[in-house]
Amino acid sequence: MNDWRAIAAVAVGAAMGGVLRYIVGQAFLQRLGPGFPYGTLFINVSGSFAIGIIAQLAVSQARGVPPLLRLFAATGVLGGYTTFSTFSLEAVTLFGEGGIVASLLYTGASVIAGFFAASIGIVVARLVAR
Repeated sequence: MNDWRAIAAVAVGAAMGGVLRYIVGQAFLQRLGPGFPYGTLFINVSGSFAIGIIAQLAVSQARGVPPLLRLFAATGVLGGYTTFSTFSLEAVTLFGEGGIVASLLYTGASVIAGFFAASIGIVVARLVAR
């Protein structure tokens, strides 16, 4: 589906996701300060949860997600919302500033929480699809 509708769906979704990432990140920064990347952690974990829901609904017979909607939501919105590159930079920055333990905690929490969030999203979608 490399037509203009697919490209537009991804572009619009990515713009929306990027703006949402900025808003959420700023909210965490204002409330918790710059010491630890809580905003990126929340963004990536909540994005993992959401993509678990979308992926399960996309394969569900009961409530299949049309390909264009899946492109908009998963590739566009969640692609623009979640941010592996920022996660990587923040982990390296924490490590370089002497926060070895903080860097390892951040990395471990991001991966483990993301895994469980995606898994929970799949379970939630299965329950909804029943």
